[in-house]
Amino acid sequence: MAKLWQVRRVPLKITINKIVEKIYNAFHPKSEQDFYKKYFVDLQNLRPFKKLETGYFGIIDKSLLVEKKDLIEFLGNQILEHKFNLLGTGWINRNHIQNFEEIINILPEFYRENSRKLFGYLNARNYKPINYWNDPKSGYLWEPKFYKKISILLGSDIKQPWELGRMQHLPILAYCYFLFQNDVVHSRKFLDEFQSQIIDFIATNPVGYTVQWLSPMDVGIRVSNWLFAYDLFSDLGAEFDQNFLDVFMQSIFEHIEFVLDNLEWSGGLRGNHYFANITSLLFACSYLPFSDYSTSILAFAINELISETLYQFLPDGGNFEASTYYHIQVVEMLLVSLYLIQSYERSRLYDLNEFLKLKGNIIFGKRNFKPSKFSIDLVNNRILYPNEFLERLYRVVKFTHSIFQTNDKFIQIGDSDSGFFLRPYYFFDNFKVNGEIFEEVQRRPFLYELINSLSENNCKGKSLVLKNSLKHSFNLPKSEIVIFRKVFPFVDFGLFVIKSAEFELFLRCGSIGQQGKGGHSHNDQLSFVLCVKGKEFFVDPGMYCYTCSEKERNKYRSVHMHNTLAIEDEEQNLWKVGDTENLFWIYKHRTKAKASKIFDDLIKMQHFAYTKPHIRIISYEPERIVFTDTLNSKKDKILYFHLHPNVDITIKNDIFILTNEQVTIKLRLPEASFEVKNYDYCPQYGVKLRASKIAVRSNERCLQWFIDFGIENEEPT
Repeated sequence: MAKLWQVRRVPLKITINKIVEKIYNAFHPKSEQDFYKKYFVDLQNLRPFKKLETGYFGIIDKSLLVEKKDLIEFLGNQILEHKFNLLGTGWINRNHIQNFEEIINILPEFYRENSRKLFGYLNARNYKPINYWNDPKSGYLWEPKFYKKISILLGSDIKQPWELGRMQHLPILAYCYFLFQNDVVHSRKFLDEFQSQIIDFIATNPVGYTVQWLSPMDVGIRVSNWLFAYDLFSDLGAEFDQNFLDVFMQSIFEHIEFVLDNLEWSGGLRGNHYFANITSLLFACSYLPFSDYSTSILAFAINELISETLYQFLPDGGNFEASTYYHIQVVEMLLVSLYLIQSYERSRLYDLNEFLKLKGNIIFGKRNFKPSKFSIDLVNNRILYPNEFLERLYRVVKFTHSIFQTNDKFIQIGDSDSGFFLRPYYFFDNFKVNGEIFEEVQRRPFLYELINSLSENNCKGKSLVLKNSLKHSFNLPKSEIVIFRKVFPFVDFGLFVIKSAEFELFLRCGSIGQQGKGGHSHNDQLSFVLCVKGKEFFVDPGMYCYTCSEKERNKYRSVHMHNTLAIEDEEQNLWKVGDTENLFWIYKHRTKAKASKIFDDLIKMQHFAYTKPHIRIISYEPERIVFTDTLNSKKDKILYFHLHPNVDITIKNDIFILTNEQVTIKLRLPEASFEVKNYDYCPQYGVKLRASKIAVRSNERCLQWFIDFGIENEEPT
């Protein structure tokens, strides 16, 4: 049940909707018996399709794969050995330690015979099963049982099995199949592995009976990635085993039904999980042959895609969860969906048009809707979207361009879980830690391929996997090249971007997101991020983990891990501790941050977390940014500066000379005591890199400091 303080945190309408849903669910419980009857009796051999439609994706930029051949071969061999590096584990083997029969005996009794039959397929290929149930970091294992009886416990990271269960590594097997096609035997290994891993998953994860079914979002992402990789193999002319195809298509049907039965929609509060539900339904049903079944789900998904874009993206284009990472993740879902829709042939559009003529509402799970958000233009073979959606889409892409730096990395604001929807560039961008490669998750070439594909008529552009040249495009903004300093205010999201030929400055001030819940926001009000000539200097430290450590989770949410002014032992907004739910709530929203002045040469921001407001004014001089912090409190204050791991520090005459490769800037601090110490920067979820932070202590009410780009000046003016 919701606690009283949670009820107070969100708007009254959301609270009422949540109460209504709880009452409805109490009178309409989903029993394990009903679930079993549907999925293991009624749906068996009831699949409404016998083949799959393909042709959305293929290996288009073959030269890139040839260029990356050594890396792809390494990745392919790791996958053959079931070694994965997910969320900071390093490259470790993820096999079960039990043999087939021991695994079978752990599974629900009713499923054991089917599992034994599937393991026979794998046994013939000398295949070792993957463990999809454990968190290798904590060692915790979720035993297979009905998904509604599975708990998320503090100290374990449920994202570990979920990330593996998304199976986003499968495209690498298709790339290897292409690269080694001159060696038929070697090439076939990668196709066999693709088929075996999916059979393995189905054999050890009966629908609804392991941790892999606890999150409908991840269920949908998994089936989408299965189909994505299947499409790549199909484009290469791969011949699949018939036994595999029968099991594969039955499981696709079951995945679709499971997502429909467990939509993460809520009139109370919903977010990226529901967006993933919609995208995965649209994705999966785009591969189904035309039928009333597939067409009705597509109509529902397109309708909801439009509604959720308007609900989850703010008027300025930013995502409502107050996290740039979740913004990027949901934008990728949105653009993948639009790419598929814009690829539909006339026959599918005709079926959709016929469906739209039906009168009355359609019920999918909790959603009772009439598909009225869009229409079909059969003369020009296209879907017509409402103007409000098109305007919001334009702003979404504009916001997306704005949060990328000239080094092609987007900035971290708020939570980051390193998630993708599709992962065609799996580990293509990477960095090394102790000799092992980790993925650079803040670069998103696939996102820009989608933008280019959707905004250019009849032009594929340079793409790794997008196969279709779209006949109808959207009016989308281009990434702006800024010469003279320009301010991009995103007041609804709470981000102010200042770009010039010299620097890119990102200022955080505003909403905590999720209509006041604040589940993915940090105590980062009035913090800043700075990139100079493509080199990162002052950064947001990111997020290390969610449920595996309450201490680490809250440490990275803390004001003391952001580039702002703090009072020792105090936080901006407050949270509670003691259970996993509290890790995704703000208990007391005290900051109420706002920008009161926004000019080309000055921005004034303030928040109200402390007894007196903290005011930060940012102004500009030639080759200099001036920061003035005011906090009329007698308590000692700490001014924090978190540096990128590549930044070297030299202190000369109390001036910090900061260098990142060939780029140097100066940080001139007020007269006060300071210390330089180490901290752990997280370039992705689960990974820590040692970096330096500067902490300036003062009891002055006003602190002024400078960032200089012209290093010839030794003294501040």
